[in-house]
Amino acid sequence: MWEHNGNLQAAEKGRTDSLGLESVQSIYIAETRTPGVDLRSNNQSSEPLLYRVCISAILLILSLEWIYPITSTGQQGSERFLSVMAGLTGALLLAGLLRTGWITGILIRLFIALAALCCMYGGNDPAGWAVTYPATLSADIGSFLSTWRFHSISVETRGLLMMCGWSMLMASVQSLVLLRRSVMLFSSATLVYLLLLESFAGLDVYASVVRSVLWILLIQAMLQLLRLNGGVTTPIFWQSPYGRWCTVTLTMSVGMVLFSVIPGQLASIPPPERISLEQMGERLARWAGYTQYGSIPAAAAVTGYSTADAPMGAPLVQGDTIFFTAKSPEATYWRGETRSYYNGSTWSDPVQSFATASPSGLVRTDGWEYPAYWQRIRQTVTMKREWRGPNPLFTGGTPLNLSFQDKNSDHQNKLLLLSNEDSATLWLAGTYDDQPVKSYTADVMIPVATPEQLSLLGKTSKMKDPAAIRRTYLQLPTSLPGRVQALAKEIIRGSETRYDAVQAVKNYLADHAEYTLDTRMPPRGTDFVDDFLFVTRQGYCNHFSTAMIVLLRAEGIPARWVKGFGPGEADPDVPGQYIVTQGDAHSWVEVYFPGAGWMPFEATPGFTMTHGEGQDAAALSGQQPVAVTPPQTDGGAAHAGAWLLARARAIAAHPWPAAALVAAALLCAAGAMRMRRLRPALRLRLLLAWPRSSFPDRERLLSAAAPVWAA
Repeated sequence: MWEHNGNLQAAEKGRTDSLGLESVQSIYIAETRTPGVDLRSNNQSSEPLLYRVCISAILLILSLEWIYPITSTGQQGSERFLSVMAGLTGALLLAGLLRTGWITGILIRLFIALAALCCMYGGNDPAGWAVTYPATLSADIGSFLSTWRFHSISVETRGLLMMCGWSMLMASVQSLVLLRRSVMLFSSATLVYLLLLESFAGLDVYASVVRSVLWILLIQAMLQLLRLNGGVTTPIFWQSPYGRWCTVTLTMSVGMVLFSVIPGQLASIPPPERISLEQMGERLARWAGYTQYGSIPAAAAVTGYSTADAPMGAPLVQGDTIFFTAKSPEATYWRGETRSYYNGSTWSDPVQSFATASPSGLVRTDGWEYPAYWQRIRQTVTMKREWRGPNPLFTGGTPLNLSFQDKNSDHQNKLLLLSNEDSATLWLAGTYDDQPVKSYTADVMIPVATPEQLSLLGKTSKMKDPAAIRRTYLQLPTSLPGRVQALAKEIIRGSETRYDAVQAVKNYLADHAEYTLDTRMPPRGTDFVDDFLFVTRQGYCNHFSTAMIVLLRAEGIPARWVKGFGPGEADPDVPGQYIVTQGDAHSWVEVYFPGAGWMPFEATPGFTMTHGEGQDAAALSGQQPVAVTPPQTDGGAAHAGAWLLARARAIAAHPWPAAALVAAALLCAAGAMRMRRLRPALRLRLLLAWPRSSFPDRERLLSAAAPVWAA
């Protein structure tokens, strides 16, 4: 009897334990299927489509804050880039609202990225460009596989990679917002990104930060209604809850942002200085025992040539990679590009007009009007790195004709050459095969005017500056401080000729400013020239040349900014050949003289212009070349490795940084050991959080939970 009752009790206990486990499991599954947590919540289908469209529209505006600051500098092509990226982002967000499989979604987004690429680079004929692009893509793939260098591929393929990455980012962000109902990760990334733009690029992002906060508040408030509908509580908006909630959130968000602006309107607050990561790095360097001139600032870049017109002022480190070799009967500066528009922090040229030129014929027929001031020579340039379009072609003066030194005539016919007569520059637009440009020969006109000729020209010439010259090359930003204009008037006062005025500005800069590569970027909202002339009084070629142009323009003298390379060093083994390195990258000034044309002038102390100022070319020996902008150099990994090795040796020589590194390594090791113990729990968490078409079954849950109990 007792045995029979014991068996019954054991059976009942087993059944009870089983029911208890299943009850716990069902409760756990029910909790994880809460609409506010489950990735496949059924509430999404009950949300009005217009509501999800509104959230995606605000998300579109917030994402454009990533693009707008870098296109607000007025550089050529920035408006097209902004409009194409806006259309791309909008199309991607619309595609995210469709219910499709993941393969179909990828194909749709890839098609959208390709369409945006055609609109970006196709000009007026996107369809025709799309037909020719597969050949370019195939050539880029072959070039990358042979060199394993990212800069060897074309700009178009780089744009395609950028758009594909942007598509992945937008798909991930939209999924987080609409499915997980969380926008804080993307919001934090947006604000950090904007602050980094201000710190490293010197862009004014204050307005973007304020707008981003408004968009973040709006999205977060609109998502809150979905959480309230998920069962936590019920809003008191019985009729039109979504419309009323959107109205309230819009009013409250705008009110909060406007309220934060009131203190600044009531009191006069001086503009704050930019939070500079560069200055933080210098303080850490001093704390670690580095000297001011013995350390490399965190934001320093190796010298070199770049077509990008980034805000000027960043510190530079001398580079020595050979860029090209040139044969020339005279030592000349190598002109690459000119710039006419100054916005207070950088140079650009949004109105440049290029015309198609023949790669083997005349580029222009003018330049002969003033033979007394110009001389014709022939130069041959041989590139030491793969040179493809779009990129400038460097010449020692005003190019008259150009031919590529390639035995394959078919390759020459596939080259697209552009010429700008106003700036006297040549641009290699692109090639239709995978062969880079190796060598070219050009006939150029170099200036040979003497100081006496230019001074006499200023006294006797009755010619005035053409209207087009005055309209383009006298531009100054409206925000230019008045003390800069007052200084220009004081410097040039008493100059009888234009040449005397140029020399007066040049001498003033040499006497009142010091040449150095160890610089800093001006604080936010500060004019680059004003900061150089009245605050730091230190800089390199960008500082001196820009200051000289601004001072001359302030007194009505047309001038423009030129960037390229210095003459380089004479090759001891080959007479008449010059070796030009990345360290020879340079910028200088060209001043317009009626009756003679554009004459080059050197603004940087320690440099001597070979032509145009009547100076001896031999004075160039011993000069210290400087850079224009961060480079696109070969051997980047080698430079990085050498720099890291040098930093490691310097840190090892000081006990405190070495101890800090050891402590950091121990903390990382302890964290890794801790993660090993938490790995089973992490596996269970990922299993429950990963999106699925159906919730995991009982066996799958128990198999995942088994190691958790042991841990």
